[in-house]
Amino acid sequence: MRGILNLLAKANLVELSDKERAEAGVENVEMPPTERQAVPPAPPEPPPLQDLPASGSEVTENRPVDDIYAAAGLAQSPFSAEKLLRLLDGLRTMDAATRKTAVLAMDAADDNWLISDCIDDAERKIAALNAYKQYLASQLLGTERQSVERIAEIRSELENTSTEIRSQMSNLEQLLEREITKSAQETTGIESGIRAVRETVSRESRRIDAEIERLSEIPAQFKSDNTQQ
Repeated sequence: MRGILNLLAKANLVELSDKERAEAGVENVEMPPTERQAVPPAPPEPPPLQDLPASGSEVTENRPVDDIYAAAGLAQSPFSAEKLLRLLDGLRTMDAATRKTAVLAMDAADDNWLISDCIDDAERKIAALNAYKQYLASQLLGTERQSVERIAEIRSELENTSTEIRSQMSNLEQLLEREITKSAQETTGIESGIRAVRETVSRESRRIDAEIERLSEIPAQFKSDNTQQ
């Protein structure tokens, strides 16, 4: 396959990384400035792999596919599906039949890899990605179930709290009525006491006035005569 990859690279039909060039023994071909294509920077290293969280937890967006494959326990393929995809991308100028023939010719010319390895790798990765989609669906179902349960709990708590508050309000209203009645009774009693005292004072005042009037007869009759003597 090295000779074919070298030929395709020289013809600018495929674009290989420096590592792939070293592994395949492909020479670095300097293209003319007018034909040189910008090589995209190497993708960043994926973050450390972690086990997928339990169902119902927060969903992580843009999880690297390498993490998904690692979580599925996929083994490293001798010739990955991604390598074949990059090779096919480099042959896009060919029609589909010629492209397929070229790949099969490379497969037949190199005993270090088999097209069946790529097929198996692609199918395993497709299965892992489908399993991850099912995992995401289960995450959604778990989140929805927890949300429904929590909403039901909130509504139940609100109903219980409302019932308790209404009961307290009823008890407070009854207590208020009792306090109003008690206050009215106490007020009536005090007012009755005031009236009784007023009546008593009025009667006593009249009695004392009568006595004063009776006693006043003596000074009125005898004080002047006694002064003359």
